[in-house]
Amino acid sequence: MDKHTKPATMFSRRNLLVGTGLVGVAAATAWVWPKKWLPLLEGDKAAKTTHELFDRGLVPIKNSGWTMPGGVQADYPTLENDITADIVIIGAGLAGTSLALHLAEAGVDVAVLEAREPGWGASGRNAGHVLPVLKDISVLRGFLDEGKGFLEAFREHHTIPFDLAEKYEIECDAVKSGYLNAMTGEGALEDFKAEMAYLETSGIQKIETVAGSDMEQLTGSKTWSHGLIYPNGGRVNPYLFSNGMAKNAIKLGARVFGNSEALDIEPIGKKWRIRTSSGSVTADRAIFCTNAYPTGIVPEFADSFYPLTAYGLTTKPLSAEASAAIMPGGQTLAQVPVDLNPLVKDRHNRLILSSIPQTAKPEDAAWHFQNQLNWLHDVWPETRNMDIELEAYWTGRVGMRDVEFPGIYEAQPGVYGLMHFNAWGNVMAPLIGKLFAEGVATDTIDQLPFPIEKAQPVSNPGKQDRNIRQWMIPAARQAQRWGIL
Repeated sequence: MDKHTKPATMFSRRNLLVGTGLVGVAAATAWVWPKKWLPLLEGDKAAKTTHELFDRGLVPIKNSGWTMPGGVQADYPTLENDITADIVIIGAGLAGTSLALHLAEAGVDVAVLEAREPGWGASGRNAGHVLPVLKDISVLRGFLDEGKGFLEAFREHHTIPFDLAEKYEIECDAVKSGYLNAMTGEGALEDFKAEMAYLETSGIQKIETVAGSDMEQLTGSKTWSHGLIYPNGGRVNPYLFSNGMAKNAIKLGARVFGNSEALDIEPIGKKWRIRTSSGSVTADRAIFCTNAYPTGIVPEFADSFYPLTAYGLTTKPLSAEASAAIMPGGQTLAQVPVDLNPLVKDRHNRLILSSIPQTAKPEDAAWHFQNQLNWLHDVWPETRNMDIELEAYWTGRVGMRDVEFPGIYEAQPGVYGLMHFNAWGNVMAPLIGKLFAEGVATDTIDQLPFPIEKAQPVSNPGKQDRNIRQWMIPAARQAQRWGIL
């Protein structure tokens, strides 16, 4: 545990929510990565039952409400020959597609290999929140410039989902609706406001406070007396956002391949070759953007995080009456200090709710929906006589670190990883992808505003999932039922 490590607390949002020049010569050509598959990955390969698929966040992407009502995007071509590129990217989620888009925009020849289809992983399963804050600003103090460069980049680009959606005309429901943190007392507000004061003192964004009747007007509920709003926050459909970036990267010359799982990596002189079942890409650099769904060909990237399974669900479009009652202000909602029921209302007038699934039956959609429905009825009592129905239920995997900052890794010269975005990837993943692309394109990777690390294995990868799902979340739900939270 390094000096930036922050002990997990029982009721932190990180624990309770779940919504990437380069210089180096490859090692001797005889060297290859050992084919080490961790138990987690072996389980992924072996997962066959419904329980296993939901428990590991491996359900088909068609289960995700973010694919509805438009359906799953059309398949991308499979790599079927041997090609070359300047850069090969493994993984086409939010980080990988942003990296590809910004590299292609800079004129870099880039190829992307995705084991399934763009947005299949966490980027098509998360909660849809655009949370424009840094989780732990103290982490930046350990950077070479004490974080000044990254803070400046974050100040300029913390609205990146909205900016890219507008620039490239991506239809992904990217709406700067505001991000409302709701609480039940003035003391809680003052404490939270002090914690978030850096947003104003650093010039990132103004924060707004609301109370009393104004709070009730925004939420439609008497549950919370106070709130703090990040005006630059809001919502996005992460699946459509990822695919929109991929399609625009293709327009700019990138080659994006679906159903093309990376099977191994080997050095070829000063380059790297990534092989799939039916082809290969040989490139100067290989950048893995696999987040919480790693391949096994670079073990350093597979055992350096805590996988945590989360779930999301969507309701069917609400009636006009229900929509007027629930969050009439339209903000994305989070609760402070414990965010058990984060909520988004999207352009289809659906509610998107998310949390952590029970361990016994993570596949039980009805149970998880009823749990959320009970909360909705408690917060908005008038909805008890309204017809609110489940549309979709799915699970996915979050990549957590001990440090509240993404992992930007170098495994070997020319082999990099951009991953482990915890629970705020809709901002941080495309941002890190953009910044890393700029470093690659201008041959200034050594000047990036964040450290590049060696990935360190965690001693007990299943710890967070076990502790959070078996103990913390059940305890918090019981406290919520008792009215303590």
